[in-house]
Amino acid sequence: MSTLTQKPASRRSVPRWSSAVQFAGVFLGIAGMGCTNPLQEGAIADLGPESPAIPLGPLHRPGQPCLVCHDGAEATELTVAGTIYERADATKPIPDVLVHLVDARGTAYVTATNCAGNFFVRPGDFTPEYPMRVAIERDGFRQEMESPVNVDGSCASCHTNDPSPRSAGRVYLLSVAATLEDRCP
Repeated sequence: MSTLTQKPASRRSVPRWSSAVQFAGVFLGIAGMGCTNPLQEGAIADLGPESPAIPLGPLHRPGQPCLVCHDGAEATELTVAGTIYERADATKPIPDVLVHLVDARGTAYVTATNCAGNFFVRPGDFTPEYPMRVAIERDGFRQEMESPVNVDGSCASCHTNDPSPRSAGRVYLLSVAATLEDRCP
């Protein structure tokens, strides 16, 4: 009578890459279950709802901290963005303002505001090394930011609508009695 003996399975009987694939599958499964950033979600919720009259895009949410959403997680990534107003006490954003940015390396970049007063910079165009200097100008009027931007390229992170101990107020161009031509429809 012959007896069959079974050899123990060799560890090599399972390809080496199999455990790596299993790990990747588990990792992706967990990630897909909702790894979220509760701080960012809270900051986005604090912005309030979108205006139904303005579609998502370059004209939406003037005066709000752009990089809360535009950090590359879901919305288009931006490196610097903000809204320029005509005056410190005005609610009217101003188009066609040139925004001059110069970073710590001395790299300069210029962009302009749109009809919502918004401007934005994509990473492929300019990724500043902080600190960064900022100046704005239009029609012979110019303002330079007194202090450098040290951390965040979202203007409204520091410049909220009303001045307070934590905010210099809106970013604005005119500090004199002047009127600029409205160039938007």
